[in-house]
Amino acid sequence: MISVIIPTRDRPGPLHRALRSVARQTYRRFEVIVVRDGGHTVEPVIDRWQREIPVRLLESDTAHGVSHARNSATAVAQGDHIALLDDDDIFLPHHLQAAADALRTRRVDTVYGQALVSPTWIEDLPRDRGHLPCKDYAFDPAFLSVANTIHTGSVVTRNPAGSPVRFDETLHHCEDWDFLLALRAAGHRFARLDTVTSVYHQVPVPGAVHTAYQSTPTPFTRARTLLYDRWPAATGRAEEYRDWFRRFDQRLDTLIANGRGVPPHVYEHAVRELHATFTDRRSPDRDLLGRLLPLTPAAPCRHDGGALVFRPAVTHAVR
Repeated sequence: MISVIIPTRDRPGPLHRALRSVARQTYRRFEVIVVRDGGHTVEPVIDRWQREIPVRLLESDTAHGVSHARNSATAVAQGDHIALLDDDDIFLPHHLQAAADALRTRRVDTVYGQALVSPTWIEDLPRDRGHLPCKDYAFDPAFLSVANTIHTGSVVTRNPAGSPVRFDETLHHCEDWDFLLALRAAGHRFARLDTVTSVYHQVPVPGAVHTAYQSTPTPFTRARTLLYDRWPAATGRAEEYRDWFRRFDQRLDTLIANGRGVPPHVYEHAVRELHATFTDRRSPDRDLLGRLLPLTPAAPCRHDGGALVFRPAVTHAVR
């Protein structure tokens, strides 16, 4: 059985969609554990779905953070495996079945599907999705020590309740990456599923990522520094790529301190480019940082009719 763990706080609409996506699963040997991490009651949403799926609610009137919520659910989960789902993301109908099949046939401990990144609320794959980013990286344990390529909501892993591996409740950013590194250090074998099985919503409204880019050093800079200290680079080449990300964070913090906006999806663009050169066993492109985060404002664009318009700064990015 798979235990699906969903932390939530004050997002009843997205939670309803997340539970609907679980109810649509073709694989039926699952339970759902929703953890209310502070905020208003979600009992009406839970009551709606208890008639269709096995769902139970753990409640805390005090917000302790997503890591505490996931750990609390793991402690009571009955499944041999746990599946992680944020309340604003969704599973596609074949997600759990594909994961269960891979866990059985590939003899691995942790699997992850490919995740479509959508800036609007969707519950199915759009017919034309070529313009949307996709977290579809092949697993590379050395690159995982450089950057996280795996979407949390795509992960199904052997239940870690019998091991020391837990989400670090002192981390409020990159806690999912730290969890994956801990699983890997504990000997977990990873495999990527061959299809898109989940949707990662990055709707452009104020949220955790938007807020993180309002001050410097950003919480992502601090978290990456901590994780680099905690988890050694897997190889010498991984350390070279870590140096690139240190320069990336320094440049990003400088731009934010000077009132510059963060280009949209800049982190994901960096990971995409670096994963490709890392896989090819090459050094990072020396010009990449300047292309992604130029120190001078972008040149204006000339549209038809001769009018000059400037690209607006966008203060969100896929993480």
